[in-house]
Amino acid sequence: MIRKKLEIKAIPGYEPEIARWLAAMAQIRERTISLTEDLDQQTLDWTGPEGDENSIGSLLYHIALVEVSWLYYDIHLQNFPPSVEEDFPFPMAEEGRITPVSGVPIAEHLERLSRSRSVFLQELKNISLEDWHTLRSPPEDDYSVSPNWAVFHLLEHEAGHAAQISSLRKRAEKIK
Repeated sequence: MIRKKLEIKAIPGYEPEIARWLAAMAQIRERTISLTEDLDQQTLDWTGPEGDENSIGSLLYHIALVEVSWLYYDIHLQNFPPSVEEDFPFPMAEEGRITPVSGVPIAEHLERLSRSRSVFLQELKNISLEDWHTLRSPPEDDYSVSPNWAVFHLLEHEAGHAAQISSLRKRAEKIK
């Protein structure tokens, strides 16, 4: 019998402490992607029985947008570069809301998630351990944040939305 190995292995090319956090992000992303396998457009766009929930498509867009938002606005203290901005044609919604996204194929969502993660990893490739723990203060916000806390938050954020995606998918498929 082959035993499944449940472990976090550091991603090569990063400081070991940083690499373990990034590996955890990779595991959460694998889960998110596995929850969307073979998803049809109707299920992707379903907004609950009352039509007032976030769709899976909206959540996937939101996960990618939040990831690069923390990277650029909070860690780098800058706006998105044009190459990243073009990946997000829908604006970030108002505080406490998620941008409604419908009619976008699953392949496009998965490609966006892949690109956002690739940019995130590339941008953190040369971060020092000291910088990893250094607080930054985004000019328009009333907090300071370190890259390590931002990564912790992104793990927590995507894990929570993965649970939502799982629930939405199960409920949507029951009514088909």
